[in-house]
Amino acid sequence: MLSWLTRVLPGWGPLFLRLALGTVFMAHGWAKLGTPLGTPEGFNIESWNWPYPVFWAWVVALVEAFGGLLIVVGLLTRLAALLIGSVMAVAIIRIKAEQGFIDGFELEFSLLMIAVALVFTGGGRLSVDRDVLGWGTPPVRSRVGETPYD
Repeated sequence: MLSWLTRVLPGWGPLFLRLALGTVFMAHGWAKLGTPLGTPEGFNIESWNWPYPVFWAWVVALVEAFGGLLIVVGLLTRLAALLIGSVMAVAIIRIKAEQGFIDGFELEFSLLMIAVALVFTGGGRLSVDRDVLGWGTPPVRSRVGETPYD
């Protein structure tokens, strides 16, 4: 049964990773864009003591909302996953690390690892990256059974 799945549906793994990561970040990004940024009601980035906190709040909200959308669609997947992974790394280091792993940053860590996986794999076979842009397409083989490494 497992061999049938890997033979018939090999491109579905990255699709499910994209759907999981993208929908989470679209939801959080749209929520941040719908509230006053840089406030306790929205995204309280002032507490980090960074310069230009409202600017960074907008950057994070836009990366989450539109990066999530790009990941779901599979367009510029590696770039969007890199940006989202960066947001998660900062969230872990600046906010969640002191709480520990359990009941602390385990969700953020999981989302970071999904983003890292998508940076390495790209959008997969079922993505705009591959279908429209041709990124990630396998090399053309000249003979049956020949691998690109022969």
